[in-house]
Amino acid sequence: MNGTAAALPPSGGTDTWEELVTAALLGTDRRTPPGVAPGPSAPLALLDRAAAETVRRRAGLRPGPAAARPAAAPVDPRPPLPAAAARRLG
Repeated sequence: MNGTAAALPPSGGTDTWEELVTAALLGTDRRTPPGVAPGPSAPLALLDRAAAETVRRRAGLRPGPAAARPAAAPVDPRPPLPAAAARRLG
């Protein structure tokens, strides 16, 4: 947090997220984020709150199922590395 935002309130769930999105889309001059005083620090407070709410929303997510492994690469028909190149890479 940047120190200009007010302390974060307890999570309000989906309503809080939607209010933050609405404030971001309309702009903080037209719609002040919930719990933030209007003024020059409102955009920074909006970003701080959106970051904190994103962490809250993702905290309980479980990873999705693993994808199938890719097929093995085909055999490379090119000749092996020349000796001079092997020495340089060595």
